[in-house]
Amino acid sequence: MVVDPMLFNPIYSCQELRTCRVGSSGPQISPLEASLRRGKLKEHMAEHNDLALSEIHNRERELRQLSDAWDSHVPELITVWGRRRVGKSTLLAHFAREKRAIYLYGTRASEADILENLSLLMAESFGDERLREDPFRTWTGALNHFVRLSRTGRLLVILDEFQFMCEATPGLDTLVQRWWDENHRSTDVMLVVCSSAFSFVHELTGAAGALHGRRTGQLELAPFDYLDAARFFPHFAPEDRVRAYACLGGIPAYLRFWSPERTLEESVLRTMLSPGHVLFREAEELLRTEFHNEALYASILRAIAGGEHRPSDIARAVGRGGADDIFDHLKRLIDLHFVRREVPITEWGRSRTQRVLYKLADPYLRFWFRFVAPQQSAILLERGASLWREQIAPELDDFVARFAFEEICMQYLWRWLAAGETSVAFNHLGRWWDAESEIDLVGLNGNTAVLVGEAKWTARPVGPSDLTRLQAKAGKLPLHGSPLWVLASRSGFTDELRRRAAVGDVLLIEPADLYAIPA
Repeated sequence: MVVDPMLFNPIYSCQELRTCRVGSSGPQISPLEASLRRGKLKEHMAEHNDLALSEIHNRERELRQLSDAWDSHVPELITVWGRRRVGKSTLLAHFAREKRAIYLYGTRASEADILENLSLLMAESFGDERLREDPFRTWTGALNHFVRLSRTGRLLVILDEFQFMCEATPGLDTLVQRWWDENHRSTDVMLVVCSSAFSFVHELTGAAGALHGRRTGQLELAPFDYLDAARFFPHFAPEDRVRAYACLGGIPAYLRFWSPERTLEESVLRTMLSPGHVLFREAEELLRTEFHNEALYASILRAIAGGEHRPSDIARAVGRGGADDIFDHLKRLIDLHFVRREVPITEWGRSRTQRVLYKLADPYLRFWFRFVAPQQSAILLERGASLWREQIAPELDDFVARFAFEEICMQYLWRWLAAGETSVAFNHLGRWWDAESEIDLVGLNGNTAVLVGEAKWTARPVGPSDLTRLQAKAGKLPLHGSPLWVLASRSGFTDELRRRAAVGDVLLIEPADLYAIPA
């Protein structure tokens, strides 16, 4: 059983290696089951277990890192970061299964409430009935109790959304630091500190932070790529899977909001274009989570979504004097993976370059700032259907062509390389451009271009003339010999180009091919 993170009560304790009694009498159940019953999640998880398991799929690397730390049998302090709804809590709850574990999930509650709930759940999980009558009154008492528990076996302690616990108890981070310094060498504890606020984690582990120099590992949970995201829409045609990724991206919780039984149009209308839905306001909540001055950051994101990509143009659009005035803001947005900094792939790694562009890195934010933010008033007046019909539907394929399709093709090519499907080896992949032309896909091996391609999301098949134009533009690249030519097309290819590709130096990619590659 995997726990849905969005429905957690403030604190849970998970342990499935032993059983305990809930109350003074009654049948024995596992502590995890007791926690689920307290949170009234049992029916929900029975209904959504398959989707929750989809969130665990392809988290093997993260689970392996956590498992290696657990199996080390030495004290471990791991920090976990990932943006809201990326699946951190689902992953950690899954990892806590069948372990001697304490799982604390933080919300905006008082210290007394958190400690009382922790006491009750500890009583259920570890059979310590004294905690019902005499609950923890301080975090010092709770932390010392963890030490005592660890002396009888390895103990996993997960402090999820730790920033809320620190809000309720100022100085808690320093208290945990002192507790760790004084006790970790003599205990068998794996401590996991998790947060969805990057700024909080950065401060906590930075040079002046309470946990600086104490981590034994760190884990950043990224969104799913296009292929793993598509598992949430098994009945969508390949083209609609591409469009869905362009709208939502790879955040698991966002993907679960879209029912696989509904069409793309129905899903957009019921979520981003519905005034009462989480995804209508989620972009604003993301900014509030991270920034005190969210209005300026929203203006920067809106400017980029509107087509301003050079630093000076972005600064001018938000009313700032020059690029230097927004440099720190752009850096924070890059750290959060909301924005990415692009340079021509041939200038990758250079400390100085004049050809710098800033793009929105997150598909959901791209869609939200392009289509939702400018029309919030209309959506609040329940005009979402006309907005879809008159603006979004006619422009969606152009939106996919300008942003998502190229990005998906890059993800495909990385998977294609990892699967050993090619003899062409590249270690960098990206765009190239100069003042006259641009190329969507360039793979470098060292300083040599070994793969050159275009991604075309158009209504016409791609033909030999497209290949000829690509080859002409590639003359400006550092080529040694003939590269692999790649053409990706929404609408397929002419017969003549297919015959040309049969020679072996041209790779043709259609939407169905994107989803046929081994996972």
